[in-house]
Amino acid sequence: MAKIQNTPRPLAPAEQAAITAIRKAMRDGEAMTINDVPGRWNPQGDVWTADVWAPGTALLLVRISDADPGDINGVARQVQDTIVHAGRRGWPVGMILVENDTSAFKRRKIKLPNGETQLRTVRPKFRHALDLLTKAKFRRFMTYHLDRTVRDPRDLEDLIDVVEASRPRIIAASVTGSLRLANDSDITTARILCAVGNQASRDTARRVSRRRREQAEEGRFGGGRRPYGFESDGITHRPDEAQVIAHYTAIGLTGVSVKEIARDMARAGVVTINGKPFTAAQAREMLLRPRNAGLTVHRPEQDYTPVEDAEEYEESEESGQEQAPPPNHYTPDDVVGRLPGEPIVDPDDYWALVRKWTDPNRRTNFAGSTPVLLGSCIYECPCGEHLRSQNKRRKIKDRKTGEVIRIDEERHYRCAAPGKGHVSIAAKEVDDLVAATIQELIRLSDPGEIIGQGPGGQKIDIPGLRAEIARHERRLIEISDQYDDDEITKAQMRSMTAKRREKLDKAKAALDRALENTNPAAKLIGVENIEEAWTALTLGEQREICRRMVTVRITPLGRGRTAPVRERVTIATRMQPQGA
Repeated sequence: MAKIQNTPRPLAPAEQAAITAIRKAMRDGEAMTINDVPGRWNPQGDVWTADVWAPGTALLLVRISDADPGDINGVARQVQDTIVHAGRRGWPVGMILVENDTSAFKRRKIKLPNGETQLRTVRPKFRHALDLLTKAKFRRFMTYHLDRTVRDPRDLEDLIDVVEASRPRIIAASVTGSLRLANDSDITTARILCAVGNQASRDTARRVSRRRREQAEEGRFGGGRRPYGFESDGITHRPDEAQVIAHYTAIGLTGVSVKEIARDMARAGVVTINGKPFTAAQAREMLLRPRNAGLTVHRPEQDYTPVEDAEEYEESEESGQEQAPPPNHYTPDDVVGRLPGEPIVDPDDYWALVRKWTDPNRRTNFAGSTPVLLGSCIYECPCGEHLRSQNKRRKIKDRKTGEVIRIDEERHYRCAAPGKGHVSIAAKEVDDLVAATIQELIRLSDPGEIIGQGPGGQKIDIPGLRAEIARHERRLIEISDQYDDDEITKAQMRSMTAKRREKLDKAKAALDRALENTNPAAKLIGVENIEEAWTALTLGEQREICRRMVTVRITPLGRGRTAPVRERVTIATRMQPQGA
C-alpha cells in the first residue's frame, strides 16, 4: 500500500516521489493512505475515497483542462499540492475528485432536471461535489486555484449558493488562496476573478478559432491524430483507407443504414486508426467528414465533436431505421476552402449522404440490436408484424438413457406478437430461397425495372446533372463579377441571380432524386456469376436489395404439422414495369 506522509516543507525529491506514488496508485486503482487516512482509488483513477470519514473531513477537487489520453501528470501534481495544503491546515481528507482533460469553460446543450434545455459546462465531478456539500457529507472544500474550480460564472454562483445555504457555513479554500467564500467581500472577489478567467478563456477561444479558420481557408491540416483515410499531414490519401471511405459512402447512398454499415465493416475487418472495430457513431462521423470530399470547414466558436454523441444513436431491429444524427453536423455554409488534389468522394455524393443521414424523419424511438440475417424486420407474418431473428436451442437426448447428448442451436425467424397463429421458421432455408429468387429476378428482368429510371422511362444522367450544377455555380460567380465591374445594375444582378439559383436548385433536387433511387442491385446486373456477386455484397446491401425488390410473407403451421419451406413462403416482386 502506497503511503503519503505530510511534511510542512517537503523537499523536491520527496515531492517528486510522492507524485510518482500518486500516479501509480491512480493508474492501478490502488489503496493509498493520505495524511494518515487510509483509502482507495477507484479503478478509473478519478475518485479517492477514505475508508471512513466524518462531516469534518475535507472534499478535494482537482481539474486540468487539456491532457492527452492516459496522461495524469498534471492532475497528480495538483493532488499532491492540495493534500499537502490540507495537511498544513489540519484537515483530514475524506474524498478526492479528479477532473482530467475537462474544460470548465466550454458549454453544451444539456437537459436540466426540470426538463429545460440550457447551455452549461459538462462537469459530472464538480456537480457531484456540489451534491455532497449540499447533503452535508463534507464541511470543508479545497481546490488548487479558483480557475481550476470554476470558469463559468453560473458554476460559481451554484457553488456560492451551496456555501451560503449551509449551516454551519462550508469552508472553501484553495492552495493559492484565490478561493475564499467566507463573507460578502470574498464572494465579490471570487466573482471578479471568475469573470477575469472567463474573459481569458474567451480570448483564447477567439484566437484559436481564428487560427483554425486560417488553416481551413488555406487547406492546411490543423494537427492532432491523423484522420481515417489520410496520412499524418491530413492531405495525402492512404489508398486502402480511402477505398473504404469511397466504398461505404456509395453503400450509404443506396439507403443502407449506418449501423448495418458498421456491422459490415466489422465483418470485413475494417478498423479505426487505433485498430478497434468501428461503432455506428464512429462510422457516421468518419463518412460525414467534409475532408473526404476535399472540403475544409470552420464554424466559429463551435467545434464538431461527434464522439460525444457516440451512445445516442442506436438503430432498431424492430423498425430497421435509426435515430437522427447530431444536430451540429457541417453544412455547405461552413465550407471555407478546399484541400489540394482530388477528393476521395465527389462533393455532390458527400452532400447527398449528409442530407440523407441528417433527415429528421429518420428518427425512431425504438432501440435494439443490429439485424444479423437477411430477413430480420423485412419478412412478414400474416398478422402484419415483421419477423425478428432468435437462437432456437434443441436438446438431443439419448433414447435409452434420456441423457442430453448435445445441444443444437439454429437461427429462426419468429413473430413477436402475442397469441396463436404466428410464424416461426428456420432462417437459413428461407434466406437461401429468397436470395435465389432475387438472383433469378435480376437475371430475367430488364435493368430499368431493377435500378429504376426517371418519369417516362428515360435514363437519368447523373454525370450530366453534376456538370449542370457546376455550370450554374460558375454562372453565379460570373454574375457577381459582372456587378463588381459595373457591367450590370444591382437590379439586373438580383434578377439574374434569382433565375440562376432557381435552375441550380432544380438540378440539385434532380440529382438528389437520382441518388436516392440508386439501387445496390445495379452491382448484380450483367455479371457472369451472380451467385458470387451476391455473396460479395455486404449484408446491408443484400438487405436493401431485398427491401426494394420483394415482399416475403411466411405462412404459419399448426402444432405437429410439417411442410416444405418453399410451400410456406410467398415472395412477391416490388419492381415496377419500365416507364410506369
